[in-house]
Amino acid sequence: MLLIFPPVTKPCEPPAGIALLSSALKEHGIFCHGYDANIEGLLYLINSDIVPIDSWSKRALKNREQIISDLKNPTLYENMDRYHQRVYDLNKLLSISVDTKRFRITLSDYSDSKLSSVNSKDLLKSARDYKENPFYDFFEDKVRPQIQNSDSKYIGISLCYLNQALTSFALTGWIRNNFKDKKIIYGGGLVSSWMSRPDYNDPFKDLVDVMIRGEGEQPLLELFGVKDAKKKHYVPDYDFVKDDLYLAPGKVLPFRASIGCYWSKCRFCPEKAETRPYNSQRASKVLQDLKSIDQKYAPDYVHLIDNAVTPAFLKAVSKNKFGFKWYGFVRFEKEFLDRDFCHDLKNSGCNMLKLGLESGDQDVLDRMNKGTDLTMVSTILGNLHHAGILTFVYLLFGTSFEDKKAAFRTLEYVKAHKEYIDYLNLAVFNLPKFSDDAKYLDTHEFYHGDLSLYLNFTHPFGWDRRQIKQFLDKSFKKQVVVGSHIRKNPAFFSSNHAAFFQHQRG
Repeated sequence: MLLIFPPVTKPCEPPAGIALLSSALKEHGIFCHGYDANIEGLLYLINSDIVPIDSWSKRALKNREQIISDLKNPTLYENMDRYHQRVYDLNKLLSISVDTKRFRITLSDYSDSKLSSVNSKDLLKSARDYKENPFYDFFEDKVRPQIQNSDSKYIGISLCYLNQALTSFALTGWIRNNFKDKKIIYGGGLVSSWMSRPDYNDPFKDLVDVMIRGEGEQPLLELFGVKDAKKKHYVPDYDFVKDDLYLAPGKVLPFRASIGCYWSKCRFCPEKAETRPYNSQRASKVLQDLKSIDQKYAPDYVHLIDNAVTPAFLKAVSKNKFGFKWYGFVRFEKEFLDRDFCHDLKNSGCNMLKLGLESGDQDVLDRMNKGTDLTMVSTILGNLHHAGILTFVYLLFGTSFEDKKAAFRTLEYVKAHKEYIDYLNLAVFNLPKFSDDAKYLDTHEFYHGDLSLYLNFTHPFGWDRRQIKQFLDKSFKKQVVVGSHIRKNPAFFSSNHAAFFQHQRG
């Protein structure tokens, strides 16, 4: 089976999903090959015959090879300004490699002014008009040999993000027209979200042969005639990864210890609206899988991609040392109140932790059922800083539980703790379309399309998106980010590159 991960997502690490699927199939004697069309497709455009449009693009084009090389060199990540110059230069080349009047493409995003990613009719049109897609030449030159060299009649397309949707369907239309004997299977996070909609009616049944919701290992094995296969946590198969291809200072491999969220109570979370069940293996078993990854592939970094890494797994990891550094998303749990535990995590290779604080107002946290205590958060941020672990803190503004005063209390809380925060992610809330809270709010469409997953709403306290964005730009950023030790987020790559910048504060 050929598994394809289409453009566009951040080109800094391989896809975890097809690595797990490949492992499951191979373990049962089914040949499988993964192909990361995202990184290869983006590099194909960047290295194409680009016509410069100004002095900036002329300079970037002249230094194209060096820019790509620098982004793979750890020394670049010692200077944030020089790093950003390289990233913006590369993104400039990518952006002008396509028809800029119609398409907008960056190192982390893709959109089409004529077609919407949340409209099934537009997605089907993308499939019919695949020659108009900017990756069409890439399909012909690079994807064609991959399909021709595959004996399997099945092609799996891993559609995880909205940025991949239009290109995924263009790829599907191209395959349908050129390889009529192939069967196409769709899976991935975005597909699961679509299929979780209560009104989903399979608008792609005439184009896609099989749509898989949730974990794909069992359905694929059954498709290949493997019955009664025991459900297990497979060790990711990264044999398809080409060394020194990704835009990162070393080999980065994603690793997932669990599926879903072990807390799963936050009222704002889209995962809760999709009722995705939580699933995890014993910490000791997952730890052994991680050691196998270390021994077989010798990564420089491991990105733990769990919605939130469990305390049990963190305890297991803290007692070990690996040949790689690692980072991932965690909740503010009581285990971090132990400063020695934080130092043990650092010694195990923990370089950065991403933490969803959401609000600096305790009442807002309680009403959103976050399960977070701000007094505990204060101690935890100090402990992680003392241990030399970078903190990437996420804030969420504009939930129905927050008003302007609460937002300013968040500002004051962050100002009081900015010594211990290395990065901030400031987000404006989008209401999950089928969440319980949506039933009690005055809602209206955020994106028009039958596959839209979010709603806009009339805020009960009048704290609307326009006011929130003004607050962030004119108050929050000026008082917190500018002139403080909090770092500028890496452009386009955000937390995926943040861990590569060393802890440099006392």
